[in-house]
Amino acid sequence: MKKIYDEIHGYIVLNDLEQRIVDTPLFQRLRRIKQTSLAFLVYPGAVHTRFSHSLGTFHLAMKLGNLFVSKGIITDEELEAIKLAALIHDIGQFPFSHSLEGFYIDRNLSNEELRNFILTSSTEIKDILSENGSLYSRILELLRPLGSTLSLIIDSDIDVDRMDYLIRDSRHTGVTLGNIDLDRILDTISYTNEGILISEKGLHSIESFYISRLHMYQAVYYHKTILGYELMLRRIFKDLIEYCCPEFEQPEHLKELIKEDLFSYWDDDWVIGRLYYALMSPDAPDKLKIKIKRFLDRKGPKVVFNFLSYNDQKPQIDIEEYVNKLEKAGIPENSIYAVEEKIPIINPDKIYILTKNDEEIPLKQYKFTLLNSIPQSIIIKRIYVDPEFELRAKEVL
Repeated sequence: MKKIYDEIHGYIVLNDLEQRIVDTPLFQRLRRIKQTSLAFLVYPGAVHTRFSHSLGTFHLAMKLGNLFVSKGIITDEELEAIKLAALIHDIGQFPFSHSLEGFYIDRNLSNEELRNFILTSSTEIKDILSENGSLYSRILELLRPLGSTLSLIIDSDIDVDRMDYLIRDSRHTGVTLGNIDLDRILDTISYTNEGILISEKGLHSIESFYISRLHMYQAVYYHKTILGYELMLRRIFKDLIEYCCPEFEQPEHLKELIKEDLFSYWDDDWVIGRLYYALMSPDAPDKLKIKIKRFLDRKGPKVVFNFLSYNDQKPQIDIEEYVNKLEKAGIPENSIYAVEEKIPIINPDKIYILTKNDEEIPLKQYKFTLLNSIPQSIIIKRIYVDPEFELRAKEVL
């Protein structure tokens, strides 16, 4: 047994098998990937990592699982699989997390796909987990899209992943609106084939969870400055690998790294190292060097158009039309960064309320909660330009 002290949850206890997973190079890699990508450029304390988040997610899975075992909902064997699945849920994360994930999603590769490839192809992790064949197959099932009901513990509207990152990211950014009552939530929820079942007595804690989620998306995850630098890094990364290592554009190359046990060293530090290499290299393109210097000097793009709405309101805003206007005004295409995203906040169709009379009522039919007032999604449309074009862009738009 091993104890690791965590600033959020206190001591986290690992058994021998869990410790062996944590000690693998693939898991240690998560120490070198920041949890909130480039949020530290706005919130200096946001330098926590995927490593601590993965341990926190594991800890919450253990706490929730122990409650379910005591109620006879799951078996001890299922609990072991849930804990391990929670522990390794982020093992396929990209460097700088979601900043670079967007680059690879455009090439049909997500971090979940990388994780699942690691679990089936990496000798490091696979050999340890497959010592117990039934445990290994349970873990794969839990991490499979649309898996069993128990997979909702790790991936659903209210799961241990979200519980940990909301409170952890809140602590490290100082955005106090991310605080939630974890113990109350754990004692309030259960999962069914239909979705999430919330005890009526714990509704206030669930309302706080969703309100916190809404605020954190606006104040941190889609903060205008943070998102601008993420878009900038994504653009730089594209030009960078074209210059130094074009094989990294191909998802198949990442899978080869996994097979060769080299994926462990593809992390935030690898990206920063390549940025410095290009910056110092005499044959690197000048435009790339300028972008890299601006990124490192924190002289990133400026917002010139920002639109936010809730739910499925569909205003007549064509962001491509705005981009075309900027290009016609002489602003270069590679100095324009446009983003248009619909961010899910709550899925009421998958939530049910368990009343004091043991009735299960669909959330939409339950009148005595703020949950029905929380927007189901946020729609963001935003355009940035490099600083020297800010005034011209604002005149055009």
